[in-house]
Amino acid sequence: MVKHSQDVLIDKQELHELHRNYQTYKSLFAHYPGMMYLLDHNGLIQNINHFGDALSKHYSVTIKSKHYTNFILASEHDEVNHFFYKTLQGQVTHFNTVFLTPDQEPFEVELVNIPVYVDNEVKGVFTYVRDITEERAAAFALRESQEKYRLIAEHTSELIRLVNVESGIITYASPSHETILGFKTEEYTGHSFYEDIHPDDHDAVIHLLHSTKDKPAVAEFRRRHVNGNWITLEDRARSIPYGVNGERMNVVVSRDITEKKRAEQELQSTLKQLRDLKYALDESALVSVTDESGKITSVNEKFCEITEYTEGELLGQTHMILDSGYHPQSFFDEMDMQIQSGAVWKGEINNKTKHGNDFWVDTTVVPFTGDNGEPYQYVYIRKDITDRKRAEELLRTSDKLSVIGELAAGVAHEIRNPLTSLKGFTQILKSRLDSDSDQEFISIMLDELDRINMIVNEFMVLARPQALAHEKANLQDLLQNVLTLIETQATLNNVQIITRVIENIPNISCNENQIKQVLINVIKNSIEAMPNGGEIILSLYPVKNEVIIEVRDNGEGIPNYQLTRLGEPFYTTKKKGNGLGLMICRRIVQNHQGTLLIDSKEGEGTVVTIKLPYRLSDESR
Repeated sequence: MVKHSQDVLIDKQELHELHRNYQTYKSLFAHYPGMMYLLDHNGLIQNINHFGDALSKHYSVTIKSKHYTNFILASEHDEVNHFFYKTLQGQVTHFNTVFLTPDQEPFEVELVNIPVYVDNEVKGVFTYVRDITEERAAAFALRESQEKYRLIAEHTSELIRLVNVESGIITYASPSHETILGFKTEEYTGHSFYEDIHPDDHDAVIHLLHSTKDKPAVAEFRRRHVNGNWITLEDRARSIPYGVNGERMNVVVSRDITEKKRAEQELQSTLKQLRDLKYALDESALVSVTDESGKITSVNEKFCEITEYTEGELLGQTHMILDSGYHPQSFFDEMDMQIQSGAVWKGEINNKTKHGNDFWVDTTVVPFTGDNGEPYQYVYIRKDITDRKRAEELLRTSDKLSVIGELAAGVAHEIRNPLTSLKGFTQILKSRLDSDSDQEFISIMLDELDRINMIVNEFMVLARPQALAHEKANLQDLLQNVLTLIETQATLNNVQIITRVIENIPNISCNENQIKQVLINVIKNSIEAMPNGGEIILSLYPVKNEVIIEVRDNGEGIPNYQLTRLGEPFYTTKKKGNGLGLMICRRIVQNHQGTLLIDSKEGEGTVVTIKLPYRLSDESR
């Protein structure tokens, strides 16, 4: 009886252990985070966990008692069956295959078949399933990326190296090293990254490799070429957090910038030369730039200084803002035609400043043409030659005066001898003839001989400086005498003369006849400038130590291009003039230590201003 009780107790313990094992199995089957199913020895599905439902998108109620091959891609059946039967023989099998969803969509899985033993005999198969679709896709992408990077590294013109940060050893060098530096790739792999670096750049490279933790680092340094020359490289290093064995690695990509650096140096040298040339040009010349339509787009400081305009007043204007009127329009038309054809133009131009002062410039106009051959801007380079032109003008005038002086001296000498004889014989005749009519004729002849003598004396003014007999003269009386002589001609030409004289002007030291000659000449010119009549305002007033005589008319005026040449020998604005009258007037005024100025505007009239000192300098000593 006791023995029987012990057998029953043992059976209960075994049953309890069996129950515990069953619960363990059930817990594993239910909570395994993947697909698990049970097959019998015929391959029919006996059970599947709920993770399997989610993975396969099949419900256990619809797949139980069905053969496992119903859910596997047909092309995989033979291989899967092979592993299934090996498992029935007691082997654990491990392989990959392709499952199908209810919609017949394939997805890759990893299978592990484990034999199920009952009483030491295989009665079925436990299968563990893991979805490896994403892993396979990631692996494929990785292989694809590796292939791309391999192609890039092997065919790029840049240097690529993998460098161990701590040791500085190169673990990979791209084939481009041989092309750029001349050494074979094998001569870099396993060697120090610092071996072929210029000594002066060593610290920069160390800093490059050790400053890439947070962001890529960039540096320029030199490496030695196989021929001994130094190649300038621009290196970019990026850190790889962990290498194969956990060490920190850098990917260093280098680009040959030797030619770039050389070009930069040449560019800097060229820019310096251009700056120096611009400085020299700005210091010596007036420079301006216009667009294709002739509008000013740029001027330098000297341009503004000479023209008296500000930059703001000039931009957007044309260069005709400086037109003095000296040159005819045809002059500028010819210049425009030449530069618009793309040719360089050179010449001398008379301009006028903002405040009306004339100045001369030696001008070069350089057209800048585009790809179509058409100018898109013009550069004007001007040199102020006003002083040179004045010197040339004085030289020409001096030469002319010299020739005229020599001619006048010769003519005066030859005329005076017969003139003296004629005057003497005429005076004898006057003493011998008693007839009143004869006496009248003789008087006229003597007056004309005196006039001829006065003209000869005028020639002598041109011939050489005269020791003039200066005397105190009242300009008011002198001016009245001149008006009396000129009144008839003014009336005949319908010209009214208005005088504005300041009373009590001090007497001046002068030669009355010569000053009278100047005034007659100037007033007659004003009358002849008004063929249709007009008005002359004659003013006389003192200023400091000078007396001013001003003759103002409202005649036709004189163009600017003619105004600057007035007073030149043989240059005249009259059809029948010879240009000597105004020249003689200037010489007389200069001999009196005064000045004669002419200002005129075409269509408005002319003002002649004569300034004479009260006393000549030789009298003040």
